[in-house]
Amino acid sequence: MTELLAVHRARRGRGVRRVAVDGSPFVRSVRLRGGLPEGGGAVTAEDTQRAAVFDRERSHLLAVAFRILGSDADAQDVVQEAWTKYVRADVEEIRNTQAWLTTVVTRLCLDLLRRSREYPREPEDLPEAAGGENPEEVALLAAELTAAFTVVVEELTPPQRVALILHDVFGAPFEEIGHILGTTAGSAKKLASRARGRVRHSEWPDVESSEAHRVVSAFMKAAQQGDIDGLVEVLHPDVTRTADPQVLRPGASQRVHGRKAVIEETGAMRASARRARLVLIDGRPGIAVGAKPLAALVFHVVDGLIVHYDVIADPRRLALLDIEG
Repeated sequence: MTELLAVHRARRGRGVRRVAVDGSPFVRSVRLRGGLPEGGGAVTAEDTQRAAVFDRERSHLLAVAFRILGSDADAQDVVQEAWTKYVRADVEEIRNTQAWLTTVVTRLCLDLLRRSREYPREPEDLPEAAGGENPEEVALLAAELTAAFTVVVEELTPPQRVALILHDVFGAPFEEIGHILGTTAGSAKKLASRARGRVRHSEWPDVESSEAHRVVSAFMKAAQQGDIDGLVEVLHPDVTRTADPQVLRPGASQRVHGRKAVIEETGAMRASARRARLVLIDGRPGIAVGAKPLAALVFHVVDGLIVHYDVIADPRRLALLDIEG
């Protein structure tokens, strides 16, 4: 993708250099002011610093883009485009780089959604969330949303999707969301409320906590022991795993589908599984990795099988979870 963007920008007369950030597996495209010097020229300290700043935010930006768009490829494209905008920006005018980059990525997601998908539903057609803005209900939905979002969120309008994901999944305040959407905090809150109501009306049936505890416990034990047969017994054939980039190797997909693919990945992460423990996440059986924890696994169990689980490793998402145990 980097190479394609470099070609695209070269065609527009902008010189590009590739610079590797120390300690980073990624290679960036860096635009040099005035075009590419003869002989390649030197990458400046400002270029390197800018790349390092972006690199620190890249995982979070990928997580935001993926949760909004539901596509690894689209998320990668959006984050790469955000990088090109950041390269061209005057950093002295950016007061909060994290907020600026999140705004750019989210608006690029909105543009992509509006260009590529049809949304027959108008905002007023969606039901209001029952009970208003109950913090406990919002916290529970944060865990539920990941399981339902591939089925339900695509039916939402782009602004509703953005408001719901940024607030309920990443904990962004409505003032910030309103700024991103070009509306008021109150309107952003209303968009999230309507979208939340739509998700609640379509969420998967819940299971008894005892059954979910048994299935999650069996999954953890099988993952720790590398027991393939044990994993087969608890994973649905069409199981889907989603994960934040912070816990994945560079370039790995944030979504893996199918029992075979999920089992293969589970085997590759066996070392992390040894540090796992059973916990309650927002009152439901889950898994935490590490004492801090560094990651949390949220499961959706149907008829005794795991149909979806999400590996939450983005610090902003982890901070929203109530983890006990």
